[in-house]
Amino acid sequence: MQEAQVTRDGNILTIGKDIQLIVNLDNQQNYVKYDSRKVPYQREIVFGKDLLEGKRQNVFRTAINYYYEQACRFVEGLQIAENYQKTINTTVREIK
Repeated sequence: MQEAQVTRDGNILTIGKDIQLIVNLDNQQNYVKYDSRKVPYQREIVFGKDLLEGKRQNVFRTAINYYYEQACRFVEGLQIAENYQKTINTTVREIK
């Protein structure tokens, strides 16, 4: 997996490009954006002040990549569930 792109706008961190993990550093109301959808992401994501200020950049990068990989797996699971649901709905219609 390649390194995730990170931008910061005030208390909001945006991690990633195609799949975006949006982290609100103040209130932890985080969400994931993908395929023009916005899904709440309940996992707590915490960064120390020193990391956000650019100190220990390697630790910050490792944390970013870890959180982003977890969010991508979450989205992958959602997509699998959505595809399964479509298959089930089609099967039920065919049986009727």
